[in-house]
Amino acid sequence: MQVQFAIDIDPSRAARVTDSDIKDVQRLMASVVDIALSLRPARRQDKRDQLVALLLEDAPLRPLDVKRAMLEARALSAVRDGTEWLTATEVAKHANLGLANPIATISRWKQQRRIFALHSGGKDYYPRYALGTDFHPLPVIKDIMAVLPSHDPDLLAAWFDSTSRFLGGKRPRELMATAPAKVLACARNMIEVQENHG
Repeated sequence: MQVQFAIDIDPSRAARVTDSDIKDVQRLMASVVDIALSLRPARRQDKRDQLVALLLEDAPLRPLDVKRAMLEARALSAVRDGTEWLTATEVAKHANLGLANPIATISRWKQQRRIFALHSGGKDYYPRYALGTDFHPLPVIKDIMAVLPSHDPDLLAAWFDSTSRFLGGKRPRELMATAPAKVLACARNMIEVQENHG
């Protein structure tokens, strides 16, 4: 995109304005446009948040809503604290993906549902337990995500971090490297149980 600027100069001050002044103003304006364009997605999200807040303005939070939100926050915090989470840069470095465009490779893994990530602070974080010793996705992750297609990343992370009777009280993430077939069977079992009781 190209942005052109028209600058009106008061004739009484025209003699004092130099080409250098005009170039400085053009550079400044270009910077302002770049900043404004980069903030557009954030502004859209802010507007959506404001609209939701407006629509919910008269709906008071019930104590149950607050308790549920607190429980969910505590559960998510436990999931995030329970394992090692790596940025794409860290995964790329440990996986020896080379210099070409290692982050694109990891993004492709995510799009192909070979791995998932939690998004926090503007970055994606990948669970260490989903990666092999070579820091490439364990093949079973794709299979598990296929069995649990409706699980978003937070739900997947919670499932991997929850103890399971099917796994003898262990968490699926604890058995990823040693018993991946058993973890996959656990995911299938959970879906079967839900379908039989749903």
